[in-house]
Amino acid sequence: MLTVELRKWSVDCEHDLTAEAYALMDTGGAEQCGCEECFNFAAVRHLVYPPALLELFECMGIDPLLEADVEHEACVAEGCHGYRARFYLVGAIASGPPTTIARCGRRLSRSLEDAGQEIAVGFSVAPEDTPEAFLGLPTVCMEVAVVAPWISNAPEPL
Repeated sequence: MLTVELRKWSVDCEHDLTAEAYALMDTGGAEQCGCEECFNFAAVRHLVYPPALLELFECMGIDPLLEADVEHEACVAEGCHGYRARFYLVGAIASGPPTTIARCGRRLSRSLEDAGQEIAVGFSVAPEDTPEAFLGLPTVCMEVAVVAPWISNAPEPL
């Protein structure tokens, strides 16, 4: 078991079991969705993850091309869009909050930690919609927020 320390989280992960689960997956969440925003993300995902994040994925056994799901959050500037992708790993949160949701008064917001290069990362207890390859395993959800270019020929959402 490997322990990864990232900002306010300490996560124990099983590299080999995580890699085995990803080997059972055929496509990422962006391809499964099929909407234009997800199509764009699938086309640019190899451009948005910096080397340090790819190294972290490798260390934990995560395949960066097989996110469980992806969500287009907003157009942050012309030609630049915010996305949030969720990945799963076999392991447990050793310390830190068990969620990436923060409450500020009555408002809920994302509580991801800045990881540099327009990337934010957070860990949470895996929700009920864990991918089939991870069912029956102790899992942690890793959320990654990125800014990606819009390269689709479709009109850019604003």
